[in-house]
Amino acid sequence: MLRTPLDGTSGTLAVTPSSYDRELTELALASTKLGSTDRLAIYNRQYWFRLFTVFHGAFPLTTRLLSHFTFNAYVSRFLVARPPRGWDLDAMLVGFDDFLLEALPAGTVPIAGQRVGIEPLAVVQAARIDAAFHRVFRAPAVEPFHPRAEHAEQLLSSRLSASPAAAVLEEHWPLCELRRAVALAAGEAAVALPERLSQPRFWLLLRTGTKLGLSALEPREAQLWRLLQELRVGAALEKLEADCSSGERVDLPTNTQRWLARSVTLGLWTGLEAAPPR
Repeated sequence: MLRTPLDGTSGTLAVTPSSYDRELTELALASTKLGSTDRLAIYNRQYWFRLFTVFHGAFPLTTRLLSHFTFNAYVSRFLVARPPRGWDLDAMLVGFDDFLLEALPAGTVPIAGQRVGIEPLAVVQAARIDAAFHRVFRAPAVEPFHPRAEHAEQLLSSRLSASPAAAVLEEHWPLCELRRAVALAAGEAAVALPERLSQPRFWLLLRTGTKLGLSALEPREAQLWRLLQELRVGAALEKLEADCSSGERVDLPTNTQRWLARSVTLGLWTGLEAAPPR
């Protein structure tokens, strides 16, 4: 009964007591002012609005791009398919950005008050950014990795373990700036999507203590850091070089050393994972 989705066909989210289990309705007690069905409906409504509030807090940018009403509809679909199973409400947020990638229509999402719809890619990127902020802020504290001389021999054949308190963000619209703006703006209506950037931008999201900070990354620098999270160091460097133009390769050794040194200084790694035996 609690998980019965609210009905939004009227333009507002409303309970549908007619769908409640009849035996449960008969067992519930009426009060002096409300019947048993109305009392159950209060809990049904409160259940959903509590979950909506958690999602709004974790995905503020995505919420305002879609509007609260449209965003709630996607949250409902997500939670009907994957209802919460534990006491930790944060756990239910995991995978919502992946769900949006599949759930958004192939064309555009109509937004009330706008002449055209918003591109699904922008919504998905916003959800990725929101999810990264939520994940990085709540990540456990870890000790940063500081390479020593004895690590040199195994470095290229090992994979670096990424810190959970850092993430590389990619945006094709100025979404990080918009996220800061919507945090200060009240309202539930959809906000306009800014003009698409001429070139994608990359950011390092890093938590230091209890503070989150954004630092601009060069495109190849962001690519390297992403490759290092997936591949052995040697393989990541080879892949990066293969993707570079002949002009980029001239300065690549110097740039690579600079980017690697910066990543260590910022504490983006927690250790080395030895390559599995062949």
